[in-house]
Amino acid sequence: APVREALEYEAKVFEPGMEHQTIYQGASDEVDKAWGDLYNHTLMKIPKKDMALMANKSWPIKDEPGYYLGLFDVFHQLHCLDSIRRTLHKDYYGVGEHHNYDMLEPKHAFHCVEYIRQALMCNPDVSMNIWNWYDDLKGVRGSSHQAHTCVNFLKLQKWAQERQISKFINTTEYIEDDLPDPPIIH
Repeated sequence: APVREALEYEAKVFEPGMEHQTIYQGASDEVDKAWGDLYNHTLMKIPKKDMALMANKSWPIKDEPGYYLGLFDVFHQLHCLDSIRRTLHKDYYGVGEHHNYDMLEPKHAFHCVEYIRQALMCNPDVSMNIWNWYDDLKGVRGSSHQAHTCVNFLKLQKWAQERQISKFINTTEYIEDDLPDPPIIH
């Protein structure tokens, strides 16, 4: 895929979010903005020459001949995870000024859980979880403070945003297209 130029790897230690909450935990306008900043503005226009190299074919953009709609699946996965987060905070998002339509009905929530499960299994993180002795506990306990090999997310996000579609796309009109169908992959 053409995105390979945007893939750069780095070592990262995860913040477990147990002792100290990250900006992505809880329910507030600030948390909503942090989540939105992860996946908003990432619908892309992909040149025909690049789309022809991909395993899946997308929809052509009527007002921009030679370009196709694209969205990295990680942004869909993050949107799903954010919707699950909002659903867990019904006391905040279910009423008043914070009423949010991204709270999920059970069928949609189950879709998101299943989709994220498949994504995790498709791209498994094989960083080794470790165990350490803790004097205060007088025992061994799992630790999540190990290094992971991660894609530099900011670089990937920047790559997507540089190709962002900046106007409304009419998705209700059929467009003839001459891009050959890719082989079906199961």
